Amino acid sequence: MKRPADSFPRRIVIVGAGSQGAIVADILQRAREAGAAGEAIGFVDDTTSLHRGTILELPVLGPIDSLSSIKHDAIVVAIGDNGRRRAMTERLLARGERLATAIHPFTSIAPSATIGEGSMISAGALLLPRCTVGISTLLNSKASVDHDTILGDYVHVSAGGTVGANVRIGDETLIALGASVASERTIGARTIIGAGAVVVRDIPDDVIAFGVPARVTSDRRSENPSR
Repeated sequence: MKRPADSFPRRIVIVGAGSQGAIVADILQRAREAGAAGEAIGFVDDTTSLHRGTILELPVLGPIDSLSSIKHDAIVVAIGDNGRRRAMTERLLARGERLATAIHPFTSIAPSATIGEGSMISAGALLLPRCTVGISTLLNSKASVDHDTILGDYVHVSAGGTVGANVRIGDETLIALGASVASERTIGARTIIGAGAVVVRDIPDDVIAFGVPARVTSDRRSENPSR
C-alpha cells in the first residue's frame, strides 16, 4: 500500500558523501518525484575536502557531528562497508537520530515483504512475498530476494545478486556482484560471498567463499582477531 507523502520524514540528511551517498541521493530524488519519499536536504561527511561542495545538486553540509545543528527529521547512513555502516548507525541512533528508508520507485516489492528502517533499495530490485530485510541493509540494482527469505541487519546484496527462497543470511554479510544463493541455504554473519559465486551448501560465520560451487577460501577472524 502506498503511504501518503506526509507520512514520510520531510527532511532527510544522508550520512556519507561517497559513492553510496550519491546512490542514496538519486534514490531519494527519484522517489520524491514519485511522491514516495521525503526530501533529501544534503549530506554530512567527515572528509573536509568535500565540505561546501555539492553532489547531485545537494550540499555537503559539514562533518557528521554537525547533525545536531542541522534541522532535519531523519537520516540514511550511506556507507557501503557493512561493519562501518553498523557502527555509525548505532552511534547515531544512540544520539536519538531517526532512520529513513530509501526505496527507488522502479522496484518490485511484495506487500507482504518487511523492510527494516534505514535500508537502501536500488532500481530494479525484487523482493518477493514474505521476505524480511533487516535494518540498514543494501540491495543494489537488480538484486533479487525470493519468497520467505530472511536477510539480517546490515546485509549487502550487490548488483545482480540473486538470493533464492527460504534462505537465511546473517548480519553484516556481503553477497557480492552477481553472486547467487540457492534456495534453502543458510549463510552466517559477517561472511563474504565473492563475485559470481554460486552457493549450494550452507556457509558459516566469518568466512570468505568463492567459486562455482562456492567454497570457503579463508577465515575472516584471522584477519581481525577481535571478532
